[in-house]
Amino acid sequence: MAGLAAQFAGVAFAALLAAPAGGLYWKPESAGIWLVGLSFAGIYFLATNRMRMRGIDLCLGLILVYEFGSLEFSQYAANGVFASRSLAVAVAVFFTVRLTLRAPLEVAYLSGVLGLGGAALSLAGMRQFGANVERLEQVGLTDLVAFRSRLLIPPAQWVPGEWFTVLLLALPFAFAAPAYLWWTNRRWGALFALLAPALILATLTLSLSRAVFWSVILFLLVGCALLIWTRIVTVRKGAAPLASTLGALALVLAVESAFYPGLAKAYIGRQTSQSRSTEGRIATWQRSLGVVRAHPLWGVGSSNAPLALLSSADENETTGFASRTFSLPVQVVVEKGIVGLLLNSAFLLLLAREILLAMAYPWREAAQAGSGDSKTDAQRRRPELPGVRTAERCARNAMNCCFAAGLVAVLARELVYSSLFEHALTLALVAMLAALLVRPDVVSRPARFFTTGNPAGTPSPGPPRLKKTPGRPTLSPEGERGKEVREGCQEFGRTGSVLV
Repeated sequence: MAGLAAQFAGVAFAALLAAPAGGLYWKPESAGIWLVGLSFAGIYFLATNRMRMRGIDLCLGLILVYEFGSLEFSQYAANGVFASRSLAVAVAVFFTVRLTLRAPLEVAYLSGVLGLGGAALSLAGMRQFGANVERLEQVGLTDLVAFRSRLLIPPAQWVPGEWFTVLLLALPFAFAAPAYLWWTNRRWGALFALLAPALILATLTLSLSRAVFWSVILFLLVGCALLIWTRIVTVRKGAAPLASTLGALALVLAVESAFYPGLAKAYIGRQTSQSRSTEGRIATWQRSLGVVRAHPLWGVGSSNAPLALLSSADENETTGFASRTFSLPVQVVVEKGIVGLLLNSAFLLLLAREILLAMAYPWREAAQAGSGDSKTDAQRRRPELPGVRTAERCARNAMNCCFAAGLVAVLARELVYSSLFEHALTLALVAMLAALLVRPDVVSRPARFFTTGNPAGTPSPGPPRLKKTPGRPTLSPEGERGKEVREGCQEFGRTGSVLV
């Protein structure tokens, strides 16, 4: 009963955590307070196992300290208060997800709720797109690319480019829920759950933005490549979902082009407005370099890039182009200086390391099975959690592939756009993706929160000795787990079912 109660509490908290995160879309101030309060409550009541403090945790703490400390060096500190508060909310979300949501079922529930939220936004966006296109056609305007900023009008605190960033961040969550259902042999539920990512993909193809469209393609390519690299599926079975998804995307684009002529030209042609957009970005980046030379170390302060760029803008430049950096790396170095750029780069590098370790975990364990690992190597591996089945391990790795591909796609799009630091919701969603990709190194002694090593006076128990059988080699406990993971996943790749 205690185990079922703990599982129910974890699943309920995962669903509740998505509610205030969605509230950040409408009311970021009040929803942020509720989200931080829920985070502290979840950490206190649900974080029953102590986890090792990793380098990425320390780096994120340094980023938060630097964010609040840089207000003293900011040109206009009042402009950076909202950005600092948004980052604090994102850090709270990161540690909440990292400490509480570790079971695959909990992650699947969180992903499902966020995916449904993205699907709801997609439906509203599709209806609005159709209504605005009809209004343009009534007055004889048929060039959709030239009026793309008027086709989707999100709430007042959002602009269309930032709104599409939210949909891109919801896409990996929408794919993670069907992945969990599929790899736990709930095939019909997985097919029905694919409706949410299908709606998001259909809306993203209406963005008329080349960066958004090719980010979607990159997400699909990276996701399938990671599934093959982690050996969750074979090359042949990995190519099948990629081909079917790309084919479905092409079919959706063809159907939408039939209803809205000229839609496909936005992605395969070079329109006049797109050429002006490219030239405007290049000019903005050149002026940003001048701001960096004037404030190289600490930058101009969070949310002060628009003022710094407007002061050097030409008379013929519009306010929208002159007040944006249109590149996340450029925005970071302009607002936070070289120190902030180094800290954020270190965080991304540590996150990439965590992703690689999380992806390679079962196969590294299987390769080292029975090889007489040293004590140091054994401590580096994540201990096996009791009661976790082979099917759930495969499902968790498949969800990790979705989360990693989503981060890659969003960061690739942010090379030519700057929207992650503009809203608390986008930062919170990125924090969730990052936290779900960090491996949980649980220590043996039940305690709360983090530890930096083995507690003093608590000896580390060694593996139990196994009785030798004549004529049969003896496997270590790690070797037995590695053999189980290897044989289970290989059986799944051959037959599509998992022996538990």
